[in-house]
Amino acid sequence: YATTPKLRLVAIDAATGKLKWTFDPDKDKPQTGMRRNRGLNYWENGKDRRLFFSSREYLYSVNANTGLPVAAFGAGGRICLREGLGRDASNLAITMTTPGVIFQDMLIIGSLVSEGLPAAPGHIRAFDVRTGKQRWIFHTIPQPGEKGHETWPKDAYQYIGGANSWAGLTLDAKRGLIFVPTGSAAFDFYGANRHGDNLYANCLIALKAATGERVWHFQFVHHDVW
Repeated sequence: YATTPKLRLVAIDAATGKLKWTFDPDKDKPQTGMRRNRGLNYWENGKDRRLFFSSREYLYSVNANTGLPVAAFGAGGRICLREGLGRDASNLAITMTTPGVIFQDMLIIGSLVSEGLPAAPGHIRAFDVRTGKQRWIFHTIPQPGEKGHETWPKDAYQYIGGANSWAGLTLDAKRGLIFVPTGSAAFDFYGANRHGDNLYANCLIALKAATGERVWHFQFVHHDVW
């Protein structure tokens, strides 16, 4: 875990202790505020070895041998986490402070979003590790026709944020399940604009890792106004 204004990847040769490469995703950007990072993900297939980590609103795929962005992943080695959420989040804060999990050829992630409004929704998503294409999404703020939609105001999915999994996911690879803990919806201290139980905020959710389909959930706090 690191909190720092400058976030970069550094590779050290295990045999010699010498620096092999450095990757700085923000080398051309001014440093404002502090950054939090609790680790990264690794995937390999033969000689194809990749590291996945997030800085600001981007998820990067970096060649573990060279430290260079993998050009085939997203746009020049990165994807924007503000995209693919089902609504406009172009001006909203979203990042990953905790690594997701690798299941087969997918990277499954949660996110860190604002606790006030406006805020991005904390949907759980899976991305193809080779291309960066979004493979599935589980709406933690359910949309019309989805189970749990009735526990919110009918249009809440269009503006409520949060219900995100910032603490990290757990994978049961044998059963093909991921376990997702979620936090409160936004606003986290005020709930008059989100009447109801507010599924799937404040839950532990079991999802099928291959598809994102809900298997079960347990909600610890109904309509949290912590």
